[in-house]
Amino acid sequence: MKKIKSLWLITLLILLFIPFIRISNAQGSYVGIQDGDEYEWALSVYTENWNTYVAEDLGTTLENLVPLGTANLTRVFNDWSSRTPPQSYWPLKVTTINVEETGLMFTSTPVNGTFGWILPPSESLEWDEKWQIVNDTSSFLRQTVNLSRSFSPYAMFSVLFAPTTVSWSSLVSYFLGEMASKGGLYTNIVATPQSGGFLIDIPALGFENNSEAININIKYNSNGVLSYYKFSYGEKTLVTFIPGEYIPVHERVPVEYYFVFIGLIAILVVETIVYTYIRKRKS
Repeated sequence: MKKIKSLWLITLLILLFIPFIRISNAQGSYVGIQDGDEYEWALSVYTENWNTYVAEDLGTTLENLVPLGTANLTRVFNDWSSRTPPQSYWPLKVTTINVEETGLMFTSTPVNGTFGWILPPSESLEWDEKWQIVNDTSSFLRQTVNLSRSFSPYAMFSVLFAPTTVSWSSLVSYFLGEMASKGGLYTNIVATPQSGGFLIDIPALGFENNSEAININIKYNSNGVLSYYKFSYGEKTLVTFIPGEYIPVHERVPVEYYFVFIGLIAILVVETIVYTYIRKRKS
């Protein structure tokens, strides 16, 4: 009977650890994500804080200096300002991590997946999408178009993944060098590296008609996944794009394993009761 109980315990432990066993395909050391990973971000637009931004027509100023087209910040406001934050959730599932390729601009690893939005309580839209994870710091700067994508969460959709090898201090140094070479109002941009990302600050009147300071805070986690985005104006948060409760698939325990666990526990309990009953009968 003791051997049977030991066997059940070993079986139980194996079943519990199966969900966490994962075999990864060979990929570049700068790629921190895996096939099958799932992420989700919440987009929040704080409409009550946009009065000065709208009154000063700051959107036009930003579009002149940092053109983003239909991905600009004002578009984000127009799309979601009628709802209560978080207005939408943006799930992403990685389906394929492809072989590294070298292009004219940079060397990168293409990533295929699905992306879309969920509008609580029931509306949603999903489509196939492709991302490029570049292999070094200078390439990431070029991919972000000299960090101009930082000026809107919509623009950040194309750089949801960063190389895990990026040096944020070097990125900021390269960026400031680019701004100095452009001259003019661009020299008023202040950038600071931080753990996992960077800060961008434009002082009041740094873009001439901004009466308040502009602050952008961006971070990536250790796997190179965007983990924090905030755009503030005059110390008031205009928009955030941060993870909801996202858990990569390989870290989730499928619900059927809980049923298996409960079933095995029930069997062990019954077995113990029977074993105790038999011992009492024999004594």
